[in-house]
Amino acid sequence: MVLKPRQSRPTRAAPPHRPRFDVTPLGVRIGAQVRGLALDDAPRGDTLNALEDLLETWGVLVFPGQQITPAQQVAFSRAFGELETAGTGEARLDGQPEIFVIANTDARPGQAPPEALFWHADHQCCSEPARASLLYCRQTPPVGGDTVFACMYSAYEALPPTDKAEAQRLIALHAVAAPDATGDGTADDPAGPLILRCPLVRHHPRSGRMALWFGSRTTIGIEGWEAERAREYLARLEAHATRAAFLYRHGWKPGDAVLWDNRRVLHAGTGFDGARHLREMHRTTIRETGPIR
Repeated sequence: MVLKPRQSRPTRAAPPHRPRFDVTPLGVRIGAQVRGLALDDAPRGDTLNALEDLLETWGVLVFPGQQITPAQQVAFSRAFGELETAGTGEARLDGQPEIFVIANTDARPGQAPPEALFWHADHQCCSEPARASLLYCRQTPPVGGDTVFACMYSAYEALPPTDKAEAQRLIALHAVAAPDATGDGTADDPAGPLILRCPLVRHHPRSGRMALWFGSRTTIGIEGWEAERAREYLARLEAHATRAAFLYRHGWKPGDAVLWDNRRVLHAGTGFDGARHLREMHRTTIRETGPIR
């Protein structure tokens, strides 16, 4: 008797792994909370891809209740790309040059009114802007010290068609910071700052969507325009782009980690009583991967 080999049943391909974390929108246009993911381990594979998609979709990802060391923050951030190193001054964390320490450097008495907010993207005034930033809260005041985020996708898309067409043609002039500066301010040079030319409307390299890209103090003019005309235009654009419908405001708690996409998000810090309370944050900054276009 000849025994026939047993025919094996066709195997089914394993379903793709789906990261096990919960995502809750925090606003209509921008911001989402991510729970069930600890930042003490660098994301990879499907988890990293899912986070990249969420970051582009929501612009701002909030990871509450994290307990991470500076080295773990650096490792998590590095999964998204090459990191900047902090300047050589007091802002650099000892032994961890990728950590930029923000501790009462932006303190102002009381609560800053909305019109006083300094809207910007990190390293916007540097020749190499930041692609994304991760800010980890170690200590925060009981009142104030919030961070407000603005969706520049929504700001651009809400412009009338003629204004969109005009904005797409414009080149914004940014004041370039000194090489070892943090990228959060403008150069204060009596002879005048160096100038960086960037499109006022940029294309997101992951989605192709268009977003406004300018800053309250980093953007100092429009190429080919007289100074007064540029100031008035940029003031109107800021008022439009930072309307309440486009914002998410984050009130910090120790252990919060917030990752945002500088390609499509502007942010600003609110004031607090720095004479009485300490605000300490650790930031890692992920480098841009290509020229702005």
